[in-house]
Order: sequence, then structure tokens, then C-alpha cells
Amino acid sequence: MPVIYLILSVFLFSCSTVYSQQKIDCEKVLDKEPYFVKHKTEDTDSLLKRDIEILKHCGNFEGVDTVFLKGQMLGSLMLDQVRIGKPATYRTLIDYFAAFKKTISYKDFVKGLVLYQEMASKKVNLDNWESDKELFVRMGFTVGDLNDLKDYLSGLKAENLTYKAALTRYLSEIEAMRVDK
Repeated sequence: MPVIYLILSVFLFSCSTVYSQQKIDCEKVLDKEPYFVKHKTEDTDSLLKRDIEILKHCGNFEGVDTVFLKGQMLGSLMLDQVRIGKPATYRTLIDYFAAFKKTISYKDFVKGLVLYQEMASKKVNLDNWESDKELFVRMGFTVGDLNDLKDYLSGLKAENLTYKAALTRYLSEIEAMRVDK
């Protein structure tokens, strides 16, 4: 019988350890420096994932906000905050995002992201060009750029591409024609 108790107690201990690792006490971690501040990270880095988990849990991030939760993006945002004299902590980023979410820029960002996601799956249809070109206008395309893109898209009708795939091709061809490379 003692072996069963030993196995049971080890099992219970390991389960409680796993559970306790999942819990995040925001008051204890918010004023700490995230791992990504001093380390070059990859998206697969477990310590970066932990930083992101802390930010999501303590920062009330919404679905669209997750586009900011990448190592390089977080590093850039943190650097901007440190340059203006703020400490390199989770709290600094969370406060930054809380303030950013109240701005018109954030609302424009969300609208643009939603539009981009729609266009990524929407098939090119020049019958809807007047409404579909909004994304390209938001991206900074000039009237001349829009006309060039529309001409390019008219040549792709038979290929049944999404706007995202067509734009990728278009930009690749533009890049290939650059003489200053």
C-alpha cells in the first residue's frame, strides 16, 4: 500500500505544481522587467510566450490587440516608452495600451485590420472596386498607384485570386522592376 500512496502524492504534487504555474499574480509581476527586454526572442521562445501570457492576463487584451503581441513589436513599443523615461516593465506596456485604446488612432487601426482581414480572403472583383479600394487608400496608395493596381488586377481576372495574393504579386513585380536595388 505505501507505494500507491507515494505515487498518489507525487501525482497530486505534480498536478498542483502545474496548476500553480498557470496562475499569474498581476500585482507581483507587473513591475518586473519582461524577458524580451534584454533577450532577442523568437515567436517559439517559451519565455516570450510567458511574457505574452502575462500581458494578456493582466492587460485585458482583446482579439485584435494580439497583433501587437510579437517579440519585435513589444520590444519596439517598450523602447519607445523607455526613451521617454518610463521603466521597462509589464505595467508600462499595459498602461501604454490602455491609453492607446482610447485614441482615434486605435479605432482607425482596428478598422484597418478588420478591413485587411476581409480583403485577405475576398476574391478580386473589379465590379466592387470602388468599395474594395478603401484598404489600398488606407495603405497610402496614391490615385496613380490605385489606377496601376486596378489595371494589374484586371489582367488577373481569370486567376481567381484574393486581394492579398494579388497585392503580394503586384508588390513583388514592382520590387523586381526597381533599378536602385
